[in-house]
Amino acid sequence: MKFGVAGGSILLAGKALGAGSEASPVAGVEAGSASFPVIEHDDFPYPVNADYKQFNPEFNEFIQTYHRNMAKYGAEEPYVEIDRTQPGFRPFETSLNYAPWSVKIRNTGYSMYCQPNQGEYGWGFKPQGEPYPFESPQQASDVIKRAARLYGADMVGITRQDWRWDFAVHHDFITGENLTWEDDFPFKPKTVIVLAFEMDYESLSAGPTQVSSAATSVGYARMQHTAGMVAEFLRGIGYNAVASGNDLGLSVPYAIAAGLGESSRMGLLVTYKYGPRVRLAKVYTDLDLVEYDKAKTFGVRSFCERCQRCSDACPSKALSRAEKPSFEPPEGGFQYFHNPGIEKWYSDARKCREYWIESGSDCATCITSCPYNKPDFWQHRMIEKMNSIMPGPVHTFMREMDIWFGFGDTFDSKAPDKFWSREGRMYDGRA
Repeated sequence: MKFGVAGGSILLAGKALGAGSEASPVAGVEAGSASFPVIEHDDFPYPVNADYKQFNPEFNEFIQTYHRNMAKYGAEEPYVEIDRTQPGFRPFETSLNYAPWSVKIRNTGYSMYCQPNQGEYGWGFKPQGEPYPFESPQQASDVIKRAARLYGADMVGITRQDWRWDFAVHHDFITGENLTWEDDFPFKPKTVIVLAFEMDYESLSAGPTQVSSAATSVGYARMQHTAGMVAEFLRGIGYNAVASGNDLGLSVPYAIAAGLGESSRMGLLVTYKYGPRVRLAKVYTDLDLVEYDKAKTFGVRSFCERCQRCSDACPSKALSRAEKPSFEPPEGGFQYFHNPGIEKWYSDARKCREYWIESGSDCATCITSCPYNKPDFWQHRMIEKMNSIMPGPVHTFMREMDIWFGFGDTFDSKAPDKFWSREGRMYDGRA
């Protein structure tokens, strides 16, 4: 029965794709293409108010929580009693998560809290020699993207620097000092290279535990090394470049502008291939490409309006239940971290962060539950094509199919042991 429903859905999607490509190809996709129906945008694809203001990273909830906890407990996080014998929290699983964080902090400090000018994300590196004269903007883009992929990025997009997505100041949450773009940053950026890194599907499926949290910590460790190498590559051919993780600016709108994906109810980027299962880094440079990647949409926002799987799954009830996105956060609650003025869904970052501490994990149930978070199987790619070309009630149907087939389950007590199981795995290269 399940096969019949799935087969019928896939057949329907295939017919719809064929009809769409023969009649009027979607912008950005050639007729007959097997790619996602994608619409390219010359400008940022979501409305931004004229009175929008840059975000001050001092109001980042990580920083706010740090200061509250230091004042109340004298520690970055309060002690929470966790059963270290339960799957997902055993000592070797805690070490699985802490090892990448230790490597990351040794290299780039607390940049995950928007701390500026740290290690590989430092501002003191100088370019070598004269800027290399690329033959064309296209050659420069191709070279940078190929280098970034070689260095470990799973996705790469390039966009122009946009003051709206840069932080108003660079806040050192330990000293309280604010650095500025004008007086302290070493050059005037013209271009931002955005790098996306896939997080492990099976690891995240074990959430919320230390096993799922390890997918995040590995992502942060990869971010610094790849972004650092891309920045050093650009400096080696004569251009100023500074690598960046969560510091310098807002990664999600920059990734949207660079064509890597769409915004979502979660507030996270949803990409074509990996859904929300990515971490983001950036490289600021004074190399001017003139021509840049375009923002792209493929139906995520209309799907989010009907889906609600992430808000259903969220244990802290931090995600919006509103059908439509808005320019302002809802009344009540904590407003300072919301950065209003962009049409989006607003979440309660304090509720989210407090649950992380309570659960002894980085949670990620929203990512795990999202229907776009799938293994890279052909039938999933086909169904996602159906989502993007047949909006409306079909999205509700696809949401129910996702639940029916058992995808996006959270709080699965068997998932940590499944992650470690040797069944179906070979570690000597044979499979």
